[in-house]
Amino acid sequence: MTIEEVGEFLGVPVNLKDQDSFHLSIEEYLQALISLVEELSRLAVNSVTLGDYSRPLQISKFVSDLHAGFQLLNLKNDSLRKRSDGIKYSVKKVEDVVYDLSLRNLVPKPKPAAAAAGDERMSG
Repeated sequence: MTIEEVGEFLGVPVNLKDQDSFHLSIEEYLQALISLVEELSRLAVNSVTLGDYSRPLQISKFVSDLHAGFQLLNLKNDSLRKRSDGIKYSVKKVEDVVYDLSLRNLVPKPKPAAAAAGDERMSG
């Protein structure tokens, strides 16, 4: 979700610079994204514990994309910069989970498109 979508969902204005009223700032939005990455890394581990081996793959792609986005930013805010530097540890944690799954041959194999279409024709 973009900051605008979050603001609309919460019914809160976003990134006001010319008014002194309650709003969602870009720094708060970025801090929330960092917290999301940290929580998703925990979810990847817990998913495997519960036998869901495909979720860590989805999480890995998402957190890697977010990490790439944060690397494009030139952050000057000390706490935000320090926390964004920590994203790499969450990304590594998720990558380690995916690596362990692949070593144990637990990574779900995607169905080839032709085989999936053939399965549908046979069943219908």
